[in-house]
Amino acid sequence: MIYAMNLYDIVEGEEETYRQYVKLATQQLKDIEARPVCTGTNPIRGLKGRTRQHMLVMQFSGLEEFDKFMQRLEDHQLNSLREVSTENYIWTLYENWDLKSWSSSY
Repeated sequence: MIYAMNLYDIVEGEEETYRQYVKLATQQLKDIEARPVCTGTNPIRGLKGRTRQHMLVMQFSGLEEFDKFMQRLEDHQLNSLREVSTENYIWTLYENWDLKSWSSSY
């Protein structure tokens, strides 16, 4: 299991473009072992550096499923919608971490 974490801002005036991207990208998840874990907006407390206004965490059953999703986005030319409608975009992948098991080993 892996997690994709995205932090970003929606470009002012491009809200409808981003809405279209989300709708079309969600359709590409058909037959992919993935699900949204959480989404957020309007950070309550800022961190050092630039604060992003939106957050999304997706869970994928593995890297192969994530790669399949990314390929579908590319095949349907959806990345351009995201690139036009978002800025300050940061995303990264994380492996699952059993924090309870890890911390109890001390």
